[in-house]
Amino acid sequence: MAENSDRKLFRFYIQKLKSFFFSKDILSFLLFLALSATFWFVNALGKERDTTITIPLRYIGVPQNIAITNNPPTEIKLNVKDQGVKLFAYTQESFTPLTIDLSRTFYQKGEILITSDQINGRIKRYMHLQPSTIILEVQPDSILVQYEKLAMKTIPIEFVAKLELAHQYILSNKIQLEPSSVTVFGPKNIIDSLKTIKTEFKELKSLNDTNIFNCKLKPINSVKYSTDEIKVSVFVELFTEKKITLAITNINCPENLSIRTFPAFVNATYSVGLSHFNSIDPKAIQVYIDYNDLKKSKESKQKLKIINTSANISNLRITPQEVEFILEEK
Repeated sequence: MAENSDRKLFRFYIQKLKSFFFSKDILSFLLFLALSATFWFVNALGKERDTTITIPLRYIGVPQNIAITNNPPTEIKLNVKDQGVKLFAYTQESFTPLTIDLSRTFYQKGEILITSDQINGRIKRYMHLQPSTIILEVQPDSILVQYEKLAMKTIPIEFVAKLELAHQYILSNKIQLEPSSVTVFGPKNIIDSLKTIKTEFKELKSLNDTNIFNCKLKPINSVKYSTDEIKVSVFVELFTEKKITLAITNINCPENLSIRTFPAFVNATYSVGLSHFNSIDPKAIQVYIDYNDLKKSKESKQKLKIINTSANISNLRITPQEVEFILEEK
């Protein structure tokens, strides 16, 4: 019963509001109010007024080895006067940045002054102002750009990463960086101290195929790069093991002596990518004994040394790792 009573009361008030707003007197009032506002708006557009227009600025033509040392304005404010209807058109327009071209001969240190006449000329060409529009004021009325020349140097890039290869996979070639070096610009004391430019850290897990990606250079305060990003190529392929027999050689032995080792050969085992299995130069691996080590040793056995000049060989092992030897006079 209480719910029905509340509903009837709500409907009663709704009906009263409808009767009030849709009565002839109220509709006439609202009509005349809308007409009055329209006449006022049209009258306002016909009168002369002034307003402020903001134009964003964009600077171009600054070489990479030039640093702007002050803070040139990023926008210009125009105080203009004209009929309201024309000003309304200006205020509704979305302005693209006005380009300030600074292309010129830059000296070691200096400044560029863009005068008020130059700014006004650019604004008139840029905005296509109506003949009746008067520019009352431009702020700022001139632009001062101060600059200094930066030191420059070409520096190799260092790829910083943690690589995790999938089981039975190996790097099939050197990691390639494109470009492998970058030209840097900055204060001389900072540029002189730089030996390499590092990339941002990259972690690659379970690699089982060639991976090519872009990598950003790690930023350094007050230093600009000729490029902020490089292409990195990581070549991955399946590997297998290969076994070969190598003769033991000797170095630094006097001409009147010879070194005999027991055994005279060793077995070498190494991992190699499938694409390089048959292309490894036999001379890429050398196993040798050094006479200078023998002179210092009192043992009858000597540990062998290994030289590997091939980047495609990994996990190189030899058997045996040490041999007996004797010195003989020739």
